[in-house]
Amino acid sequence: MTTTPTARFEHLLSSRALIGWGAPVATARPVASPLYEFGGGYPDPASFPYDDMVEATARMMKAEGAQALTYGDPQGYRGLRELVCHKYRVFEGLEVTPENIFVANGSGHALSLAFSAFVDPGDPIICEAPTFSGSLNNIRRHGPEILDAPVDADGMVTRVVRERLEGLKRQGRRCKLIYTIVNFQNPAGPDLSLRRRQELVQLAEEHDTFILEDDAYGELRFEGEPKPPVYALDRGGRVIRAGTLSKILGAGVRLGWLCAPRAMLPAFQGFNFGGGVNPFMSRVATWYLRDHMEEHVKLLIDVYRAKRDAMLRGLWEVLESTDVEISRPAGGFFIWIRLPAGTDSARLEELAVAARAQYTPGPAFFPNGGGERFIRLAFSYEPPEKCYEGARLIARAILDARR
Repeated sequence: MTTTPTARFEHLLSSRALIGWGAPVATARPVASPLYEFGGGYPDPASFPYDDMVEATARMMKAEGAQALTYGDPQGYRGLRELVCHKYRVFEGLEVTPENIFVANGSGHALSLAFSAFVDPGDPIICEAPTFSGSLNNIRRHGPEILDAPVDADGMVTRVVRERLEGLKRQGRRCKLIYTIVNFQNPAGPDLSLRRRQELVQLAEEHDTFILEDDAYGELRFEGEPKPPVYALDRGGRVIRAGTLSKILGAGVRLGWLCAPRAMLPAFQGFNFGGGVNPFMSRVATWYLRDHMEEHVKLLIDVYRAKRDAMLRGLWEVLESTDVEISRPAGGFFIWIRLPAGTDSARLEELAVAARAQYTPGPAFFPNGGGERFIRLAFSYEPPEKCYEGARLIARAILDARR
């Protein structure tokens, strides 16, 4: 087979494309045919409602016909926006209207719309360290100056956020936005405490900035009571909330959204596709979830809780006598591990590859370096028995990788 050579194109790339050009994208370590897939946050395929989705598609097509196959509302299919409002009301007690919802092609696209609307190259923004590697890649493509704030058991440390904001003020500069993952923070796992949610809103008011609240996992709570969204605590129109159906329906549906003050939505529309995002799939998801959302989420909570517990059991059975620190998230998909002192990260990688066990190394989640002593395990994809077996293999590799 012959291949056509590629003409030189680097000199024609846009300034945004050139940001980070040639640098490797930090992701899970490559493992040939992983036997234990703990690297990415993939939803459990056994939980997908195949038959009910087929039935919902048939009912939708019979009712809506050609409307499902043509261009749609630029803000997104109204039925889906109404469903998002219902979901917020049921799971979080949050009251919004369809006019506050802007449908996007998954939460990554939703976040990108918010960054594009507010962030120019060189603008300061504040985000957590660690934070989701996918969001970091998204942020970096917009070229801001990233100021980080650590995460502890109560989420983003607002004392450091204040220090960052005050430091910028002394320089005569202003933070464009604060990005935070509020529930079951990816990768570290904590919820942002109510007090800190309130403090973030206060800081945004004091320093004339905005908060981008990312919540991909909020419905998947295994224990404890949900806290009010930052959006619900805001009285000044300074919070944008991102959500997705990827974790409660299927990542392949590629449907997310921004919830924002109505006057702000045209700022996102300027960066969006014409004719709305995927009117067909928006209808399928809506027709299914109207009838099944609450019972399906309840099923998912049981599914993912069992996986978390199996993985934690496997890890602690092997590592209980070490100084390891292992998170116990109250929901979501991930476990965050602070490796025992003296662990050789390169040796751990070799041993995990040999065991065909995937994980994501900590440096992928830190915007300004660090994280070498951390790894993230995703318990979402594999069944409980493999979460247990694979966790024991990873734990044994950790023991054997100590210097």
